[in-house]
Amino acid sequence: MALFLKNSEWKNMVKVAAPRMVLFFITVVLYFTLVGQTERQSVSSTVLKCLPIVSLWIFVFLTGFKLEKSYRYKQWILIGLVFSCLGDLLLNYDMFEAGMAAFGVAQIFYISAFGFKPLKPWLGLPLYGLGIAAVVLMFDNLPLIIQICLPIYGALLLTMCWRSWARIDTVKNTTRMICGIGSALFVISDSIIAFDKFYTPINNAQIAIMVTYYLAQFGIALSVIDRTTTAPSKSSVAKKKSTNLPNQRQNDEPIGNVEQQ
Repeated sequence: MALFLKNSEWKNMVKVAAPRMVLFFITVVLYFTLVGQTERQSVSSTVLKCLPIVSLWIFVFLTGFKLEKSYRYKQWILIGLVFSCLGDLLLNYDMFEAGMAAFGVAQIFYISAFGFKPLKPWLGLPLYGLGIAAVVLMFDNLPLIIQICLPIYGALLLTMCWRSWARIDTVKNTTRMICGIGSALFVISDSIIAFDKFYTPINNAQIAIMVTYYLAQFGIALSVIDRTTTAPSKSSVAKKKSTNLPNQRQNDEPIGNVEQQ
């Protein structure tokens, strides 16, 4: 714990995230407080379920967002959150196959954000092995359409988790570590859904599913801070000018270009 408290990235993460995540925590509390008083497949229960994910859209925007190539990571994460919200809506109306498809698209965008460098295949292979074992275990209980869709979705989900883990290069890489934990919780949440629905009922499954799911999306959304930079102070700009100025003159470059570097 002391390691994280001394980590400047951890302090920056708290500074950036804390005020912008207030809405997320409020909506999560509202969900667990009020959803028991609503009926499934109702507008009120759907709104309560989707609000925490919508609040994460707002979080991404509040950390700085533009439709530019340099913001591609945030764009992919945001689109993943949008399709996740669509998946929540569809699942709440018992459109399981359509909901799975929406979450499959969300996983594709998360994978696109995380990328495939570095590859680290040894992280992915155990995940795929566990995924295959799980599908084989419940395969005979699956409806025909789910026998086709579940392995595809499972592969996307596990690839997302693998790519999230592959990005972690040091214990000081706080946001990436939290994202990696979030991706693992996503796998756990969806595994509870699958086992509860197609293998054997699980006590308090819905609570476990939603707790792990919201924590998962929180961890993934929080990773955009890794791509959030604060504007340089006047003193740092002035220092940069004084440091770069001799080299600028030696190269016969206009002094007015110093701030453009």
